Amino acid sequence: MAFYTFKQIEVGSISAGNTATGSWTADDDYVIHKIYIKEATETEIGTRFLNVTLRVDNYVFTKDEVRAEIFDGYYGQVPELNITFGKGKTFYYSITNEHSSSAINPYIVLELHKP
Repeated sequence: MAFYTFKQIEVGSISAGNTATGSWTADDDYVIHKIYIKEATETEIGTRFLNVTLRVDNYVFTKDEVRAEIFDGYYGQVPELNITFGKGKTFYYSITNEHSSSAINPYIVLELHKP
């Protein structure tokens, strides 16, 4: 399995207490090696206020919700997932902003390898 590319998904601004959902369908056969969730908010409120649910089609690999901060680290800190992501399969995300008053603008980066 060799590194192939990164895919960035712009989630957009999520106001306090709200949820953003979205998806991306694979255009080729990949393996999702790692997922990074970063914040583009100017004030850097923090991904610790974001709860996420992630899945590929019917395979949910976050039990209920997890804090996005586990996907917000340096290369060696973010867990390896190695999830098969074949052409036509869809990656889905749901991100809830639990901050009491501030909007957060996250983005997702998929590190894609070739099988």
